[in-house]
Amino acid sequence: METPQRDFPDVLTALTTSRSPADLRAAVNKFYMHNASLHHPFRVVEHGTNSRQKILSMYEWYRIISPDTTSNVNSVCYDKKRQVLVAEVTQHFHVRISPFKAAPSRYIMRIKLQERDKLFYIYDQEEFMHSTDLMNSVLPPLTPLVVGPQPDHLCEALRHR
Repeated sequence: METPQRDFPDVLTALTTSRSPADLRAAVNKFYMHNASLHHPFRVVEHGTNSRQKILSMYEWYRIISPDTTSNVNSVCYDKKRQVLVAEVTQHFHVRISPFKAAPSRYIMRIKLQERDKLFYIYDQEEFMHSTDLMNSVLPPLTPLVVGPQPDHLCEALRHR
C-alpha cells in the first residue's frame, strides 16, 4: 500500500472477495509481510517463518466456504507515527451450505504496518467482533439467543430480589 488510509478498502476487497485462488494468493503476497501474524475469532496465526502461507490458507478456507462474501469498509483511521490502521468493516459472510440468508456482521480491524521501499505491508492483524456479529456470520437465526437479557431487564430483576 502506498497510502494506507486510502488504499485499505481496496486491499480488504481483494482479500475477502477474490474468486480465484491465484488472485487471492497474489493479494496475500502483495499486502502481507512474509512473517505476518493474524488474530481472528476463528483462527490465530503467530509471527513466524512463512506465516504468510498460513494466512493464505485461512483466506482460502473462507473463500471456499463462503464464495460470495462481500465486505464494506465503513471507516478507516491511520496513525502515521505508530503505523497502525484501524478500520470498521461490515461483512456479509454466507456459508455455502447454509439455507439461511447472510446477515451483516460488523467488526473492527487493528493492523500494524511495516514500511519497506516506501510501501506499507501488513505485519500484524487483529479482528474484534461482538458476539452477536460473530453469530450473524455463522448462524444468523440464532443471533437473538446470543443477545440474552438486556441490561435494563437485569437491573429490574435485581431490584425485585
